Amino acid sequence: MSDQQSRPTQNPSLLTPSPTLAEGPPPLATGNEWVALPAIDGATGGVRTMEVLSMRALGSLGVAGSPDPWAAPGHSGGPAAGGESPGSASEPPPLLRPFLRVGDEAVALGEAPVQVAWLADWVPRLAWEAEGLRLEATYCAPIGHRGWALQLAVTNGRPSAVEVAVGVEGRWATLVYSLFRSRPMPVTRTCQPDPWTGSLALEAAAGWPVLGWAIGAAEAAPILEVPPSADSVQFTLGRSLTLAPGATEAATFFVGVAPELDGARTTVVDLRRRGWDRLLEETLAWLERRRQVLGDEALEEVVNRNLFFSHFFACGRTIDTEAWVAVTSRSPRYYVSAAYWARDTLLWSLPGLLLVEPATAREVLRFAFRSGWKHPGMHAQYITGAVLYPGFELDELAAYPVALGRYLEATGDGTLLDEPEVRAALRAFPAVLEELAGPGPLYPTFLDPSDDPPPYPYLTYANALLWRGLRELEAIYDRLDDAPLAAWARETAARLHQAIQATCVVDGPFGPMFAWAVDGQGAFTLYDNPPG
Repeated sequence: MSDQQSRPTQNPSLLTPSPTLAEGPPPLATGNEWVALPAIDGATGGVRTMEVLSMRALGSLGVAGSPDPWAAPGHSGGPAAGGESPGSASEPPPLLRPFLRVGDEAVALGEAPVQVAWLADWVPRLAWEAEGLRLEATYCAPIGHRGWALQLAVTNGRPSAVEVAVGVEGRWATLVYSLFRSRPMPVTRTCQPDPWTGSLALEAAAGWPVLGWAIGAAEAAPILEVPPSADSVQFTLGRSLTLAPGATEAATFFVGVAPELDGARTTVVDLRRRGWDRLLEETLAWLERRRQVLGDEALEEVVNRNLFFSHFFACGRTIDTEAWVAVTSRSPRYYVSAAYWARDTLLWSLPGLLLVEPATAREVLRFAFRSGWKHPGMHAQYITGAVLYPGFELDELAAYPVALGRYLEATGDGTLLDEPEVRAALRAFPAVLEELAGPGPLYPTFLDPSDDPPPYPYLTYANALLWRGLRELEAIYDRLDDAPLAAWARETAARLHQAIQATCVVDGPFGPMFAWAVDGQGAFTLYDNPPG
């Protein structure tokens, strides 16, 4: 094969640009299947936004303390699996922020030394030491519940009793819609104390309710202030305490979310009835059962926090339909958040989901075959399965059988093959490939794994991944006792393997090597593409 490595000329404006990153200290992140907290400030404990997925909105809705919460200089442009560095003073105003007052004087938490610990590698706890007092803030998004909780525990290290006030300051400036880019929604915000549930009930509406949320204290007779404000809904919720020397007291706050206000305030009631201790204990037990034990404590912390981040930020349940969906990320810090990409979900996230919770992996596969398969191989899709960003990518098509085979191997759960959408996709796969086939045995792609047109239509990586998918299909068809389809998969895989070896191996600078892309007629290019 001749050495023709020049890339065909392309219009740079049509290529996918890499975002310019303004790296700042990474915030902390936690959440559950309902609520994501992607940015907790490691210096002040402020919660920048509270994110929920919405099928009706086709993306993520963020309750935010700033009209543009992701435009701060500290924004890094990509998801983080938490971190222990303090937050930046330039961060935008948070939605919620803990406070501690001694008399009329507020303790400057952002200036006090802070320690960050992780309970079961996913529940963050911040601790400040200042003026002879210790404040611990623990953020728990209990598994299976439509909300989260914050406990603030104060310990008096002084030799005499002290009177303090501890609680949260709230500032709701806007509802932010995130799908790729984030932008504020023109909604009407309401806030009212609710005597029955003992909570502060809040709602965003645009003709009809878009999202409801509520916050309430576990303890009786809380401090509650709702001062008037022109540009935001502001409130203070807290507790006054008299602490003897060495004593520790806590103020606990529960936050509920729902499609509208009444569901949110009654969710707070449910969380209060269950109580902080029970919710935290159940959550930590769930996490501990799923932690990976590696024999290296430091490595375990990094691995497990990233596994839990993948589990809770790569998928979730929509607030309005309760359906499981898979997304690029539930964090708007990622520049293409809240969309469905088969590659990201089925090749990158699914292995981690299988390690943490196979039941979640099953729900993600059901979503992929129910919604994603509406347009198999499409570059980017809404969580409904409709096309978001057109363009066929061969590796995203191949991801379906690869992921299905990986799930079956890891779990042995063949009942997934009985799902109507899965069975229909398995029957349709030969026709999809036949429609895609070019003049030769290799299969073309319109976009490469970094979402740009490749210099030549046949990518070695994508065809090799498809070969792997065909091998998985052969085993699946055998499992279903479908001899004709099993034979088709076996023969197609054999032809493709032969074509890859014959067409994609070229003369490289150090000898024979696989090309990145070929035209099937002798031209090729050498390249390394990180996504594939």
